[in-house]
Amino acid sequence: AKMNVAAKPHPEAAQRKKGGGKRQRKDDEHGDEHGDAAGGAKRKRKEGVGGSKKGKHAAAAAEHEQHGIVQEVDVLEAGFSVSVHYASHRRSSSADAGGEWRPGTVVRAYLSAQNGEPIYDIMMHSGVEEKAVAHDRCRMVCNVCLSDKRAFKPPPMFCEKCFQAIHTRWSYWEESGDEGGVKLCKRCFSDLKATSTADRVLSEIAHRNVKIDNFLEKKEKDRPEYVDNWVQCDECHSWLHWTCAMYKGEDTPEDCLFFCGNCRRTRGKTLPKELCVAPSEDLAETVLSKKLQDGLKKELAASGVKAAPVTIRVVSNIDCFAKIAPPPPLPGTAAAHSAAKNGAKVALQNGKVGGREFPYRSKCILAFQRMQGGDGPEVCFFAMYVQEYGSECPEPNTNRVYISYLDSVRYFKSAPEGQRTTVYHSILINYLDYARGLGFEHGHIWVSPPKQGDDYIFYAHPEVMLQKRMGLLKLKEWYEKMLIIAKDKGVIADFQDMLDAYKDIESASDIPVFSGDHWAASIALKIQELKNKEKELAKKKGGGHNGKGSKAASGSGVHADIKQEEALLNQIQEEMRSMRNHFIVVTLAEQRQAGKRNKVVDPVPIMSNEFVDQRSSFLEKCQMYHWQFDEEVNAAHSTLMLLYYLHGMHRTAAAARQKAAAADLAARGLGGAGASSEQQQRSRSSKIEMAMQDWTQLLNHANEAAASETWDLPPEELFLRILAQINKSKRDILQEKYNQCRDPSTTAATRSVFIRVLKRIAESFMSCLHNMQANRQLPNAAASSAAAPAAARSAPAAAAARPLCLRLG
Repeated sequence: AKMNVAAKPHPEAAQRKKGGGKRQRKDDEHGDEHGDAAGGAKRKRKEGVGGSKKGKHAAAAAEHEQHGIVQEVDVLEAGFSVSVHYASHRRSSSADAGGEWRPGTVVRAYLSAQNGEPIYDIMMHSGVEEKAVAHDRCRMVCNVCLSDKRAFKPPPMFCEKCFQAIHTRWSYWEESGDEGGVKLCKRCFSDLKATSTADRVLSEIAHRNVKIDNFLEKKEKDRPEYVDNWVQCDECHSWLHWTCAMYKGEDTPEDCLFFCGNCRRTRGKTLPKELCVAPSEDLAETVLSKKLQDGLKKELAASGVKAAPVTIRVVSNIDCFAKIAPPPPLPGTAAAHSAAKNGAKVALQNGKVGGREFPYRSKCILAFQRMQGGDGPEVCFFAMYVQEYGSECPEPNTNRVYISYLDSVRYFKSAPEGQRTTVYHSILINYLDYARGLGFEHGHIWVSPPKQGDDYIFYAHPEVMLQKRMGLLKLKEWYEKMLIIAKDKGVIADFQDMLDAYKDIESASDIPVFSGDHWAASIALKIQELKNKEKELAKKKGGGHNGKGSKAASGSGVHADIKQEEALLNQIQEEMRSMRNHFIVVTLAEQRQAGKRNKVVDPVPIMSNEFVDQRSSFLEKCQMYHWQFDEEVNAAHSTLMLLYYLHGMHRTAAAARQKAAAADLAARGLGGAGASSEQQQRSRSSKIEMAMQDWTQLLNHANEAAASETWDLPPEELFLRILAQINKSKRDILQEKYNQCRDPSTTAATRSVFIRVLKRIAESFMSCLHNMQANRQLPNAAASSAAAPAAARSAPAAAAARPLCLRLG
């Protein structure tokens, strides 16, 4: 809240009718204006009214009765929740001089007969009624949390040169200007400042002229602040934060009525269907979700744990391909014979050894529970992503499951407390039992606790989880305890670390590698390093000449391949030895006879939701829309919005908007020139949709390349279509970078930077295309105002992305 702001009634507040139900946006630039408008004055200069002496209260009440009410006003309405400032000592003349803010409720609002200033009768929560409280001693607060501002955790900020996250408490350097610009961490800024090519490097990053002398150092207090929006109850007229009110907000018409939770409980009001979101129980149930849910229910009952029912659902099950390059097998071994028989090829692609594709099913599993003993809102407290490589997948990934990511927040409620581990172990054990029943033979777990500030699936964990994070050995012990229980129950046959599981391998190609796994990137990097060393050795022996002489000098042929394979295998085993606590291999069933494998048929139907198909997409959307899990109320509202997208309600709302826009055009009776205009609009719409398809395809490819850490380039045909949509200067730069990354000698780090840049560009263009499509669908002002709440919460992210899109043309 700002200090010493003049107290003036807002014109909209004076005109607001009871039951208007207006939603107001409160962001980092306009939040204080709203507080002055509908919430009463912020902390401003005060007159000293309402002291602690009883004589003052009696005198003010007598004066009020003597002069009478002059005029009813609507600055702070009756029923508004407010905080009243009490000075710490008698001579304090402003709210910022210290003191205490106490909550209360406005009983009536009127103008003073002496000076015409608005004053209020307020019933304090302590039970005392304050008479004639001055306007500048009050500020409007949320009727639930009793605070005037609900701030969100700022989204992560990244250095645009090294792409490393800039910690919240770190200082950084940013291009000066009202809209901001390029951001650099302290190390990158210092390195650039010491070079003579700093301006050229910055211009290549931003695709425009940027000078390093225009950068300013900024600290935590200079970061933009993101705060929650407001909504007013149409029954009691109190104002609440969207989060506190569990207000959906997205795609909600402006004239839609809203009733707060208190009015729904005490006055029999119900929410309209536009604001109702179906519970998690209404999500489609599958064989897997039923097994996990029933197994957990039995486990809690057997342990004597009482808790509100837990709903478990599989919300995504999609076909994926892991483009992982196995190294060449050792000549003369069974692996080499199998590769020759199956026609496997090894080729150098994009700086990595390219080989077979490993198809797999990626599943997302979520667990929900209602708070307040089953009567409150739902909270999603557990999430898990798994990869299932079935019988159709080639060796060595055949019939293996990989627990890719697992995340939780501490909101599971039970009696007695502290049963979260029981829940998580039950879900994992029942999943391994499900996989074993289908015919999977091995399970793989990567033990990797998150680093400080990292989020795997849920955005913004509770503070207590950040302070008491599990270390590597503690987390491994947690998994081993679960596996011991599973072994005692006969779910698994055995488990061991990766070094013991693969101590007898003949080739690095015998090691199963998974999408996004550590070994997928590590093995490819080691192969490239060995090839580079071989080239350097060949140059030295051949006197710096290339060609057949250098090949002969380097000892090419079978002996060179054997030597290279042995060196690679030794390096991998040495790394396994140093990381033996990071990887666990679970044997689900005894090894079958050679050449005989179980036929795995997935009983879960294919289901896709762009919101949760990929872990990175889920996390990024939560960061963009400020759907946090650091507090229970934030987690409940984030779960509400998650269910809104899981049920596909956003698609229904978009279709309704299109239908309403079409009906509005039909009602106008467009003809002649109007028909031509409508035809032009359809042509423009078709172009926007085609562009959105291209940019969506590029964004999905970039997300996939980043998630799997393969950093594969997009197809050339798609890339050429993308280049045609941007201006020539940027087109040439991107084409040059694309050609550079296609060079086999280009490092993975260089390609990763290019893929991240493409991802940023795609996100920016998608934001602008969505805005263009929304403007096309809602041509009149009324329709535009109806769409405003849908974009209000994501406005900071869209505004941040817009300058990049405009710079690219």
